[in-house]
Parts: sequence; C-alpha cells; structure tokens
Amino acid sequence: MNEYLNEDLKDVLGFFCVLLFIACVVMILVTVPEYYSSCRESKIFNERYETEYTCGDFFWASSQINQQTQTIKLEQ
Repeated sequence: MNEYLNEDLKDVLGFFCVLLFIACVVMILVTVPEYYSSCRESKIFNERYETEYTCGDFFWASSQINQQTQTIKLEQ
C-alpha cells in the first residue's frame, strides 16, 4: 500500500512540476517583449517631455506616468 502512495505522490509532484514549468515559460514569453516595449516607450517619452525615465519605470508604472503627464497638461 505504501508503494502505491509513493507512486501517486510522484505522479502529483510531476504534474505540478510540469505546470510550474509551463507557467514559467509563459511568463518569460510575455515579460521579455513587454520589457523591450517599455524601453521603446520610455525612450520616446523621454525625448518628447525631456525626462529621464528608465525601461523599468515604464515596465512597472507606464499608465501612472502617462496619467501624471496628462494631469500636468491640464493644470498648465
């Protein structure tokens, strides 16, 4: 009986390892292009508004940065 439990546990762990691997691959396939897109967006934004935002800034907070710029335009 103990052998069956060990085999079932190995099967379940194997299944979760496969799921974890697939999730990691999907995350990489989504994150890498998004990061390079953020680099391009930050370059254009920095040239247009004479700021110094980094790729990481736009990767994590692009909507907030763009919203603040729109608010500044309204106040001027």
